[in-house]
Parts: sequence; structure tokens; C-alpha cells
Amino acid sequence: MKKMVIFLSLLLLSACGNTASNEVEPQEAASPTATAQPTAGTSSPAPTDGNDSSHIGAHHEKAESEAAAAAAVMRALKEKDMSTLAHFVHPDKGVLFSPYVHIDKVTAQVFPADKLPSLTDPTVYNWGSFDGSGEPIKLTFAEYYDKFVYSQDFLEAESVGVNEIKGKGNSIPNIAERFPGSFIMDYYFSGFDEQYAGMDWESLILVLEEKDGAWYVSAIVHSGWTI
Repeated sequence: MKKMVIFLSLLLLSACGNTASNEVEPQEAASPTATAQPTAGTSSPAPTDGNDSSHIGAHHEKAESEAAAAAAVMRALKEKDMSTLAHFVHPDKGVLFSPYVHIDKVTAQVFPADKLPSLTDPTVYNWGSFDGSGEPIKLTFAEYYDKFVYSQDFLEAESVGVNEIKGKGNSIPNIAERFPGSFIMDYYFSGFDEQYAGMDWESLILVLEEKDGAWYVSAIVHSGWTI
């Protein structure tokens, strides 16, 4: 009887030992594996805003016709996509901005493609003089853009002058003198409020030039009634 008790006790101890061993092994196998950390230089590039032109570089798109270049530029202007706009800026001349159809050769701002300001640029530029008052037009690029670039939905213009200036006012156009041999597209609205009898007309003129078989924008000119 005593031998039987000893035998059963040993059998019990052996079984407990096996159970403990079986419980430990799965815990060791379930230990988490270390996750590899990204090394410098392999992270994804930060997303860029279409309004930020600092990443543009010297890349240019090839528009094979005046119409194709004008359509691309107008879409970019409507969408405030400075990155796309810069791709169609003339590679040698850059793009000139004029608040009026008579271009002031001294004060007109000209930007190469890779220096086109973003709409968040805080710099205040002198764009010329206001018609009537003669006060300097000192505005940021975003302020100028809203007043003298896409002040209306010109992509949906009432009519478009193909190599023709539609709006007639007191300012004498000198685009042909400033850009001889250029091609223009004039996006024109005849007016907005009947009480002004057409004196509130506005247009946006794209000055386009060809280089090496491709067409680019050389100037973006706002036009409207002047005193």
C-alpha cells in the first residue's frame, strides 16, 4: 500500500511538470518581433500644395498650339494651381503681370517659372499705379491675383478674342510693342451691372509666344475701364 502511494505521488509530480513546460513554450513563441524602423532618406516626400511654387524647378510642359497653351493656363488660373501655371511660363522671358492693358515697362512684375510666387507669399510687391488715383499698387501676390488676375470667372467668359483685344477703353494697348509677333487670347465680359452701361467691363488677356515648337505664356494682362 505504501509503495502504491509513493508511485501515485511520483506520477502526479511528473504530470504537473509536463503541464508547466507546455504553458511556458507558447508564451516564448508569442514574443513580438521587433519592427524595422525607417532609415534616413527612405521616408516618403512631404506632399506639396498646388499653391506652393517652391518645388517647381525648371520643368516646362509642351503645348503644341496657342489654343492648347491658353486652355491649360486658364484652367490653372481658375484652380489657383501655381505649379501647373509655372510649367507653361515662357522658359526664357518668364511671365509678366500687368494690371492694365497699357504695360508699364518699369513697374510690371516679371517672374521666371521657378520664381513664381505662391499664393501664401507674404511679400508686398509694387505692381504699378492705380488708374485714376495714381497711388502705387502695393499688394501681395494673392491680393493682386484676386484683383487683377482671376477677378472674374474668365474661363467662362462671355466671349473670347482670338488674337484680338475685345475691350475698348482709354488705355492704349501696347502688347504688340512689348511682345512683337506674339499671339493673344482675350477673355472678355462686357459688363455685370446694367446701371454702369458697360463701363464695368473686364477682360483677362494671355500673351502667348512660341519657342522650339511649343507655346508658352509670356504675360497675363488685366484690362478694364480706365479714366
